[in-house]
Amino acid sequence: KHKEEKTKKSEKSDEKGDNDKAGSLAENSSDNDANDDEGPASENAEDSSGNNTEGKNKPCKGNPQGVTRLFIGNLPFSVDESSLGAFLPGKITHIKWITDKETGKFYGSAFIEMDNSISAAEAVAMSGEKLIGRPIKINFAPSREGDVWPPVKKVVSGGGQAGGQGVKAMSAKPDGCVKLFIGNLSYDIDDEGITKFFANVDAEVKAVRWLHHKESGDFKGCGYVEFWNPEACEKAATLNGK
Repeated sequence: KHKEEKTKKSEKSDEKGDNDKAGSLAENSSDNDANDDEGPASENAEDSSGNNTEGKNKPCKGNPQGVTRLFIGNLPFSVDESSLGAFLPGKITHIKWITDKETGKFYGSAFIEMDNSISAAEAVAMSGEKLIGRPIKINFAPSREGDVWPPVKKVVSGGGQAGGQGVKAMSAKPDGCVKLFIGNLSYDIDDEGITKFFANVDAEVKAVRWLHHKESGDFKGCGYVEFWNPEACEKAATLNGK
């Protein structure tokens, strides 16, 4: 009789243990299900306008930094949002046409924002391809701290500054100006590097004068660049802050 009672107690204990285990498993399963539900929602996060924002700047082949802002130069003067969008792969979300701030004259260049890093890499790979008969230049152009980018509106025009704020304004331009002061430069910069930089907006450099400390001879990180004509100087000025 005592053996039977012990056996019954043992069976009840085993049943209780099984129930506890079942409850524990159910709780874990519930937690896992909750996590599973949260996972896809996080991966497909959307902004207030309904656009997918996760992974936009994810590094990819040809774009290890995941940059989505591009500079485009040597554009035909007849280009517009439609023709540029049809020419490039992916989707352009924002465009800033670079124009003279006084006359509104288009300089044949622009900054654009692509929908993701892959589209940006594919666009840069097309540099040199012809759009309306002109081989265009396409480079990565990550925005700098203080730039307001992308612009509030999808399509804007103006000087080279990304959003109208955050970069020190240039002084008034004298008539016939062909020289620019350039500062905040890398200490590794050289004549070839600065010439290539201004070539992005078809501003051909005539001469460069780097400034050095009188006593030590160390480079100050600034200098003067002379261009062949005022038009080239104006184009170069659109890169202020870049």
